[in-house]
Amino acid sequence: MLNNWIEHLSPSDLQAIHDTSIKLLETVGIHFPEDNAVRIFQDHGFKISGQTVFLTEAQVMRALKQAPSQFTVFGRNPQKSVTIGGGTPVFAPGYGAPFLVDSESGKRVPTLEDYHNLVKLAHMLPNQDLSGHLMVEPQDIPSESAHIEMLYANMLHSDKPFIGSSEGAAGAQHTFEMSEILLGGVSDQYVTFGLINPLSPMAYGTDMIEAIIAYARARQPLIFATLIMAGSTGPITLAGVIAQQNAELLAGIVLAQLISPGLPVLYGSTSTNIDMRTGGLAIGSPELALCISAHTQLARFYGLPARGGGALTDSSTTDAQSGYESMFSLMTTVFSGMDFILHSGGIISSYLAFSYEKFVMDDEMVGMLRHFMKGIAVTPDTLAAEVIAHVGPGGHFLGEDHTLNRCRSEFWQPVLADRSGLEAWWDGDQRDTTTRARQRWQDLVARHQDPEIDKITARQLKSYVAENTQ
Repeated sequence: MLNNWIEHLSPSDLQAIHDTSIKLLETVGIHFPEDNAVRIFQDHGFKISGQTVFLTEAQVMRALKQAPSQFTVFGRNPQKSVTIGGGTPVFAPGYGAPFLVDSESGKRVPTLEDYHNLVKLAHMLPNQDLSGHLMVEPQDIPSESAHIEMLYANMLHSDKPFIGSSEGAAGAQHTFEMSEILLGGVSDQYVTFGLINPLSPMAYGTDMIEAIIAYARARQPLIFATLIMAGSTGPITLAGVIAQQNAELLAGIVLAQLISPGLPVLYGSTSTNIDMRTGGLAIGSPELALCISAHTQLARFYGLPARGGGALTDSSTTDAQSGYESMFSLMTTVFSGMDFILHSGGIISSYLAFSYEKFVMDDEMVGMLRHFMKGIAVTPDTLAAEVIAHVGPGGHFLGEDHTLNRCRSEFWQPVLADRSGLEAWWDGDQRDTTTRARQRWQDLVARHQDPEIDKITARQLKSYVAENTQ
């Protein structure tokens, strides 16, 4: 297992970023336009001006000390529960794409059927640890109840842990009520997450604040993640972006700890630059990778588990650009020591779209990296001195028991990648990776079977959805 992470910041750099963030919190403050949040800060002795909250270093550090460095989120299948923190990454699908792309129909708006398909894929793909939430935004159902339909799909088609809804207080409450039906009690264990995004610069939106309060009171973990666009919603310099991002995240984490001391939180980043030629977000850029690396160092500085992404690209199709950008981003995230990796599959076009084909491609990349992170086992058996001596000069190892006993398990084997060789490929059907990926996702969806659920629970969930989506 890797234990030397990519680090670009020195200890003095980390301290300078921390000091700058504290200065911003003390002098600029964070805007919380929600009366309950302001009252909570006020009741704990924080300086308030209107709806702006000012935080001191002592107040911040006291709150951070209460948050755990590791915690477990339980799945409906206990064997699929995930432990977050400690250096072994947990992988989850892409999140929040307004469009969907497949290799036959191209770009289109996603439907609820697409969402169900993606949940089935997330369940079937071997390297996705969660079934996710809001992988795409279905456009054929009412927006105000779409989160309920998506939660239901996650609960019906998968027994992996899932991300809950952060659609304000209502979305959070629906998450808890449906989880209660599914699992028979959520107050004594962590069964989902709320994903919280600050409103940069230096603010939180009302829905996000309501979700923070609801999840914290229900004692369910929160993922805080800032998306600052350098040169647009943050300064053009990466150091400035990281300092601003840190201030925004710390303020939200403090609020959660004031409500529920010891609540698990993830310290997250999706920040990057804008392309100064187009004004578009650049997520396949080295700037995003640098932000991820710096962010993960800061998480260790504070003793918090870190969240980042993922297999990211600015390409709008499954081409060579999407491959090299996604692997670069994914490798940087993993090798920085990230604990929770959102967007580990399916995202293209700067978060604008989700691709069926890329989902299965990215999952294979995750599998490669997981194998790589295991490293090389050095034991008397793996050193194979006796086998080498037995074969001797000019021999071969194909018929040795040492080889035969290990030939099916020693190496990582691709499911999607082609290794047939030049002549076989050109003499065969010449299917490229995208074509093979399309066949794979369709096969996986066709083979999917919903995990077993008792009839009473299934009926109660179905009734709940019907009652709350009319």
